[in-house]
Amino acid sequence: MERPIRSLKDELHQPAHQTEMPDMGCALDQKRSCCDGIGYRLKPMGSLTHAELCACVQNCQSCFGKNRKMVDGQSKPCRTPSPSRIVNFINSACLPARYSAARLDQFSNFTGNGREVVNRLSQWHREFDSDRPRGLILGGPVGVGKTYLLCALAKNFAFKGLSVRFIDFFQLLLELKAGYAQDKSDANLLNELIDVDILFIDELGKGRNSDWELSILDQLVMGRYNRNRIIVASTNYDLKPSTRVNYSTNLDERKPGSFELDRFESLEQRIGARIYSRLFETSEFIELTGEDFRKRALDEKLQNIRPQPAGPRRGPT
Repeated sequence: MERPIRSLKDELHQPAHQTEMPDMGCALDQKRSCCDGIGYRLKPMGSLTHAELCACVQNCQSCFGKNRKMVDGQSKPCRTPSPSRIVNFINSACLPARYSAARLDQFSNFTGNGREVVNRLSQWHREFDSDRPRGLILGGPVGVGKTYLLCALAKNFAFKGLSVRFIDFFQLLLELKAGYAQDKSDANLLNELIDVDILFIDELGKGRNSDWELSILDQLVMGRYNRNRIIVASTNYDLKPSTRVNYSTNLDERKPGSFELDRFESLEQRIGARIYSRLFETSEFIELTGEDFRKRALDEKLQNIRPQPAGPRRGPT
């Protein structure tokens, strides 16, 4: 039987050598060890977490890396959301490289209420309703693992096919100031943060809280509030509403760039009643307690350092 003559268009869309290869089945159904069947891999790259489509998907003999298959004569996605879509969401999320492997079930700081908080966050994620979304504000002292948990949650939402963006609020302010030197306006960057499905803000309340800084935060919170889009944030400040809010505190007395932190200051004092009220209405507030894992790791290292025995004394020569 003679092989049918193929046009150039046929050859470009599906080369002859590919049509002759046997159908080995979808790579995602085989759950290969390279990616455990999820179709993508995460790794740190520079300062950010990078995602890439696994080689098993790119070389899949069933779809040739297109993430689609024929079902009853119709082309349908191999999986929803597709691995390529998740890869795009992860790479646009700006997750810190340090937390590329962060997972809720791998959280290990249980010196406080960490176990209960992880269970609550897992339940909140499972019950998340995009039609009636409710945000989350995670409070607690330095070093208990708040950033780790935020990154783990951000990845989980990206895996579900939602666009996410992670920002350190202080870093955002630096980026905006750098943009001014290039005659860039706030609008472009802020609109990206307002439009994303879920915005993650680390270190909410950090900074000098000048009028300009509070106006930036107000634009973010109100922009998302009006579009019924939530914020997930962490803060080192007290979550409880202040019974005596002193908005006349002279923050300018602190040195420029100071990271001075007063744990007796509430989040409401730091961000103002207007912003706090919006977050309180749309978010669940959770306090994470425990020891500073960085200090604990340092203490363990110091304990393992044994004093060196003194050498023999040498007399005068």
